[in-house]
Amino acid sequence: MYFPIFIDLTGKRVLVVGAGMVAARRIRVLREFAGQITVLAPQICPQIWEQRQEARSDCRKDLPRGGDSAPCVIEIRQKKFCGSDLTDFDLVLAATDDAALNREIAALCKSRGIPVNVASEQALCDFQFPSIIKEENLVIAVNASGRDHRLVKETRKRIEQCLYKGRCPSLYKEEGEPKEEPQ
Repeated sequence: MYFPIFIDLTGKRVLVVGAGMVAARRIRVLREFAGQITVLAPQICPQIWEQRQEARSDCRKDLPRGGDSAPCVIEIRQKKFCGSDLTDFDLVLAATDDAALNREIAALCKSRGIPVNVASEQALCDFQFPSIIKEENLVIAVNASGRDHRLVKETRKRIEQCLYKGRCPSLYKEEGEPKEEPQ
């Protein structure tokens, strides 16, 4: 079982190896917290290109990302992974569709003391990637140690219903006054 911990990623460099739908979902969540995200893969899915453009647009509008003051940077390196790509990164997510490559990335990260999450193999993870609910300054993380994704999804829905449907007291509005549901 994993201990829940919140880490300040402002100013940290996060590497995401892989650029498919799993990587795109994780990047979407990380954009709210990380200072710099680098995506490395030979092919990049359209959703990641869109997120990079959104991040650039947010910077031009001076919208905060990655905490209160972190730069909103998504760098894309369209190439195959090699061990030297890990240099200068604080956190790594291995999200490729190649299990052997994910294992190689995990081994290299562990040998260098870089925390790693392997999307395809929970046993190789130093940390879990939780489901996140963010409401103003409140952040709620839901996780079942990678064992029961349905339970996590249903728990998240219940918490969101509580926050947005007025089924429990809200932290930011008067009790009984439902919050608007997120878009």
